[in-house]
Amino acid sequence: MEAPQLITRVLFLDVDGTVRHGRAELGRFVNSADDVVVFDEAVLRMREWKHGGGRIVGVSNQGGIALGYLSEDDCRAAMARTQDLTGGLFDVLLWCAHHPAAPDPQMSLCFGRKPAPGLLFEGVWELGGVYPGECYPPNAALMVGDQPEDEECARRAGVKFMRADQWRAGANEGNG
Repeated sequence: MEAPQLITRVLFLDVDGTVRHGRAELGRFVNSADDVVVFDEAVLRMREWKHGGGRIVGVSNQGGIALGYLSEDDCRAAMARTQDLTGGLFDVLLWCAHHPAAPDPQMSLCFGRKPAPGLLFEGVWELGGVYPGECYPPNAALMVGDQPEDEECARRAGVKFMRADQWRAGANEGNG
């Protein structure tokens, strides 16, 4: 008989504009590791979540790759810098390189680009590979983001949503 799995809460975090400064704060997109500035309040909230026994999955649209503004290597370096500046608090950090306006048709449509919920599903799948005794039901998860596509992604995945500014300010997730 298989051992029962431990229900574990997952925090899905949009990256730009939620965990690290994005276009609104920088006046441009994050295009290199040198552009990465994290919100101190985001790191505090992430620590609180981890202290409570939860897992954290970062999910980010990085369509600049498909559009040719950002290389995959520069994106990977910026995500690694984000992980470093948050003290390694992400259990999984994922991004979608696709964009609907990409000149290459293979880079224009994707199941992972928010508002599609694919990155959330991929994140849960990856967590399950690292922590095989855990399960991650949608009703035990929270998605935090700063854009309408983040909220729609959460809705499509059946996950509660909270706005990034409210989350960073310490609002209770029931108020999101």
